[in-house]
Amino acid sequence: METEIKTYKRLSLNERFYFSGKPCKYGHIANRYTCNGECVVCRKEKNVLLKDKQDAWAIKNKEQKNAKSRFFYKENIDKQRERSRLKWKLNKEKVKQTNKAWANKNPGIWTFYGAKRRASIRKRTPKWADIKKIKEIYKNCPDGMVVDHIIPLRGKEVSGFHVENNLQYLTPEENAKKFNKLEKQYVYA
Repeated sequence: METEIKTYKRLSLNERFYFSGKPCKYGHIANRYTCNGECVVCRKEKNVLLKDKQDAWAIKNKEQKNAKSRFFYKENIDKQRERSRLKWKLNKEKVKQTNKAWANKNPGIWTFYGAKRRASIRKRTPKWADIKKIKEIYKNCPDGMVVDHIIPLRGKEVSGFHVENNLQYLTPEENAKKFNKLEKQYVYA
């Protein structure tokens, strides 16, 4: 029995594909990858099957997939944040449309976050707080500014009270940057 010896001519490293003119074992006459000689059409078909398999696994194992994603994010947090910033810079309009579409698909999410915020405020408002002064601060908020808690209500390091001397005015951008963090100038010794 004769064995067929396959010979490949050496291609330059810059070339990603080559065309032999011969059909692959599935009959496709198409470009092939220089790295492994695989037919490009076959690889695309395999990728579709693999994607379907991965999607089915993700649906079945949602908790495990989410846990892996959270772990990966925590391990690569700086890269992920930089990736998000770059994505925002390059595709502002597309990101806005995607976020809007998601919000329309999940209408109850804003109700949920609003309820969560109101519960935080209620829990962290002591009996001795001056409610009239707090309402006045919110009422007199200048245009283009938002009311922010100096010491956040739900911070990781420390949680503050919903009282008049814990409120300040910030621009929405500054408030978004601060998020639930305590500014260094307010750290007490």
